[in-house]
Amino acid sequence: MIRLFKKYWISILVNIVILVLCFMDTTPLPEAPMTDFDKLIHLLMFMGLSGIVFFDNTHYLRKKISSGRIFFGSFLFPIFFGGMIEIMQEQKYFTSTRSGDWMDFLFDGIGAFCGFLICWLINCKLASK
Repeated sequence: MIRLFKKYWISILVNIVILVLCFMDTTPLPEAPMTDFDKLIHLLMFMGLSGIVFFDNTHYLRKKISSGRIFFGSFLFPIFFGGMIEIMQEQKYFTSTRSGDWMDFLFDGIGAFCGFLICWLINCKLASK
């Protein structure tokens, strides 16, 4: 368990930050500068999560690991995590001020895909050198 924490401490920290942001009360915050601003935030949060997990898995691109592990950790895990957050928000057990939204989940997936794709391309470019 400690070994897992040492290897993935940044990914774990980012997951905790995303959880806090997704369950915090947003009513005292000022109005967003654009409509659907939260969708952009979801996209960016999950693009970042996907990238962090990718780099944690590859030890910041210094180690080769299986494509399946990279795909699961950097793409499927963030999508699963985003889905679980939306389900927990909808159930109202964890927050009474937020509600689940399928569009948030869609943008979580788009962000995870973008983060995975960007990191995969960087990894391929560095591997060819």
